[in-house]
Amino acid sequence: MILFLSKYPTTEEEFRDGFFQRVLNIDQLFCDRKKVYLSVSPYKNFKRSFVIQNDNRIILKCNLFLHFHLIIKYFREANLVYIQSIHNILYLFLFIKIFRNKYVLDLHGLVPEEFKMFKDYTRALIFNSLEGFIYTEIDYVVGVTNKLINFYSNKYPKAKAQYIVYPILPNNLTDITETELNTAVHQDSKINFIYSGNLQPWQNIDLMVQYIKKIGHFDNYFFQILTGQIEEMKKKIIDADINLDNVDIRGVSSDELEIYYKRSHYGFILRDDVAVNNVACPTKLMEYINYGIIPIVLSENIGDFKSMNYERLQIENLSSSLKARKSEKNISISKKIYFESNKTKQIIQELY
Repeated sequence: MILFLSKYPTTEEEFRDGFFQRVLNIDQLFCDRKKVYLSVSPYKNFKRSFVIQNDNRIILKCNLFLHFHLIIKYFREANLVYIQSIHNILYLFLFIKIFRNKYVLDLHGLVPEEFKMFKDYTRALIFNSLEGFIYTEIDYVVGVTNKLINFYSNKYPKAKAQYIVYPILPNNLTDITETELNTAVHQDSKINFIYSGNLQPWQNIDLMVQYIKKIGHFDNYFFQILTGQIEEMKKKIIDADINLDNVDIRGVSSDELEIYYKRSHYGFILRDDVAVNNVACPTKLMEYINYGIIPIVLSENIGDFKSMNYERLQIENLSSSLKARKSEKNISISKKIYFESNKTKQIIQELY
């Protein structure tokens, strides 16, 4: 049995989320194994929630104190404990120290540094301490980029953990055909810009709106915004006095995303040049390059993509002279990432 220290996604919004895309991706590598997803809280889950899916997946939400013996039971039975992010050890770190299992830690990003970035220094200190406390017990670390792996191997040079690079691979991607590629870059095509995501601070939405206002008056420019926060996004666009004739704001399911990606040429991903972003593998960026979209960036230093020489456009270079085109180089990079990841999948499967 594999014990996952993680919540399993249940809502449409969670299925679109980058974190849960990773959870689903790893889950599929162990589709024939019995799996238990364990979420624990000392403040809620007073009545345990126990859901069995597909005969081999159990989703358990329980209380740290009321269901203490149940938590022990699953730690004892586990052949492998897979920790999906440092976030999920907050109430379980002592179990990791006590029970001698094979432990895998999946690093999606720099958790303590993320809290520092948002000036939450208390949580930054707590999670940095917890990370250091359990790191000596970790047998394997799976990281989303080489940069992230390098960061942690330097942070814990004496750790026994073996490192594996495995990017976040969205579950909703398909190939773009030659016909779809040619249609998207037809000479008379409108130039389609896209943003897919919500209004979190690190997305720099206000800066994106500022540039949409700057270039949005060109008749052949069209802006497609896909978000779960439709009204909030509309308010930002309207408050900036942007004409909505060239802007469409809507929410779509993960299955519908490819319709919009296939006809888009440029995509906003405005991340600051900070350590958290420099080691990341954003789901959105993987989606963009898979469909030949040219990312519009604030900082080009996102994960391993710069070392792969991905095609991008600095935001300050947005102008009236852009062409309706796709990037075949980015499509090629996406295919290479998926090809190399297929080899890594087998390594992760063999950890069981």
